[in-house]
Amino acid sequence: MVFWTTNQKPYLLDPTVLVDSPIPVFKSLGQLAKENSLGILIVLTCLICALLLFLYKKNINPIEETKKTEPEIDPFTEALKQFDELSTLAPRPKAKPFIFKLSEILRLYVERQFKLPAMEKTGEEFIQEVSIHPLLRQRFEMPLREFVQRGDRIKYSAENFDSKELNSLLDSAREFVCEAQRDWEEKRQMDEERLNTEKALNRPST
Repeated sequence: MVFWTTNQKPYLLDPTVLVDSPIPVFKSLGQLAKENSLGILIVLTCLICALLLFLYKKNINPIEETKKTEPEIDPFTEALKQFDELSTLAPRPKAKPFIFKLSEILRLYVERQFKLPAMEKTGEEFIQEVSIHPLLRQRFEMPLREFVQRGDRIKYSAENFDSKELNSLLDSAREFVCEAQRDWEEKRQMDEERLNTEKALNRPST
């Protein structure tokens, strides 16, 4: 016969203790976050990096695409086109607006083709830039100086100038652009031939 004693496990005789306390199945969000803080941090870091990369590409790509799709401007072709447009404008601009536009076309060609700061210069400053350019100073310093002086006389004078004078300036500007372009192309060809010769001389013999 087995005797039960209450001093060993008194809770067995306690009528209020019906079942054991259940083990919690679900954890709170706080507990989960605390237990997996490192993994969450890594995921958030990856998401932030991906977002920043997306925003960077979104801002850069349109600029790069614009650069790729934007056609290169040929200074010589553009100058001749603008000369033709100016000469055929109807009604023809008055003397001052005409010479301002003509001077702008010529200076823009010089700035683009010869990499001279021409647009924001005064007439005298422009000629000074021309006088130190190794190609332009040889043949074009005096013709450009004359063009600038005649143009300034029209810009800042109260005199009236007829179409003959304007046509003469237009012809001189067009002539300068054509001759300067020819010299520029000849110099470029000579430079290319010199580089090819140097490469051929420096090429190791087989």
